[in-house]
Amino acid sequence: MLFVFVACAKEFTITLQSNDVNMGAVSGGGTYRKGTVINLLAIPKNTYKFVKWDDEDTSNPRSIVVEQNKTYTAIFAIDVQEDEGGDPTTVHTGIAVIDALASDMIRVEGGTFLMGAKANDTDVNINEKPQHNVTLSDFYICKYEVTQELWQTVMGTSPTYAGGWNDTYGKGDKYPAYYISWNDCDSFLVKLNKLTGLHFRLPTEAEWEYAAKGGQKSKGYVYAGSDTLENVAWCINNSDSKNHVVMQKQANELGLYDMTGNVFEWCSDWYSATYYKESNNATDPKGPSSGINRVNRGGSWGNSENSCRVVYRGCNGTDNKYYYRGFRIALSAIK
Repeated sequence: MLFVFVACAKEFTITLQSNDVNMGAVSGGGTYRKGTVINLLAIPKNTYKFVKWDDEDTSNPRSIVVEQNKTYTAIFAIDVQEDEGGDPTTVHTGIAVIDALASDMIRVEGGTFLMGAKANDTDVNINEKPQHNVTLSDFYICKYEVTQELWQTVMGTSPTYAGGWNDTYGKGDKYPAYYISWNDCDSFLVKLNKLTGLHFRLPTEAEWEYAAKGGQKSKGYVYAGSDTLENVAWCINNSDSKNHVVMQKQANELGLYDMTGNVFEWCSDWYSATYYKESNNATDPKGPSSGINRVNRGGSWGNSENSCRVVYRGCNGTDNKYYYRGFRIALSAIK
């Protein structure tokens, strides 16, 4: 597996390429000035484990100095254990859907942005104001909502609440998981992190809005990727009152799908209607320290235009389950 540095003027782009999607992956790509010290992380997948870099260094993450025309190879090996007869047997078989997560996490370049509704915006909610400056570090967020296939792979079962997923509200591997409470998300992440050895989490409310707006590539759309709701969202106007397969609508500026519509998405933050008054100029805010409800964002297939705006804020109790509420996962970038 080769990870190639491509020279371009005074900056060099690290392009991370894999010739085998079933093997490991490396995070840390981007464009950097020569001499910059960065970290590359080799991510072990379920049937593979990181062994070493091509120069015998086994440190992971690996600190490197950006150079011109430099090639690194991350070496992975099949993770095996011996059965009772002494024969090797592959560990974690049949979890290819989890393996795909490494390539489906979109790196979001951090920065400072204006969070919330503009002061002169009409037909908005008081909890969306005041608009305020927030600065975020780089992070990763999945390009799609957690699917029923991924949920079942990690949890071993579908939700038992209300009879579980059904054809009335959408059922199938690539449909979003729903009937998921905030506490259910927490249980899912504990198991996913144990399987992968990583630290997946829910996005913060600030990260969610920044990503939905397109991050540094934002074009200022009302919805996540467009000013026309139906272009990017399954909503009350086009959903036939049910969830739909993920990634069928137009992606936003970052390549993220269904940030608007389909299912409402949980965030990690406790909810406070007045939190925006307290968080101006915050860096990597994580919301209030306590509360009653948790934040959910993005609108759903059952919502109209107002509730699908990228600045719209919703909330529910941590045990609340509904047929249009799910989530997507995030991952902190290496600093």
